[in-house]
Amino acid sequence: MKKTVFFCVIFLMTLIRILHAQNPIPSYNFPVVGHANFQEKRTSSMQPDNCLGKRDIIVKTTCAGTGVMICTATVWVYSLDGQTVYGPYTMHGGDILRVEIDDREWGAYVVSNDLVTVDVWIE
Repeated sequence: MKKTVFFCVIFLMTLIRILHAQNPIPSYNFPVVGHANFQEKRTSSMQPDNCLGKRDIIVKTTCAGTGVMICTATVWVYSLDGQTVYGPYTMHGGDILRVEIDDREWGAYVVSNDLVTVDVWIE
């Protein structure tokens, strides 16, 4: 069992490293069916020295589509340098995930078999 979990974590980290961001952070009302990758891209005015080091990444899911009352999504929050991965978190429609992050650049990877609308932002 421990070998399987370890292999899955290594596989996920490798997969995240080769994925290219489909969407920048912040992104709002983005429909996801299958998977979506959101990555923070800082501009030159957003230097790590300007922030206190503690921030939150927020992921909000909402069920989309006609007549769908229940939807689920799996979310991983990861640093773009590949050193830190949080999750998997299972979210349902209307859930809000708040994860404390540091001053590195971060991303969120969302997987869902249902049609889910996702909002991702950093405070």
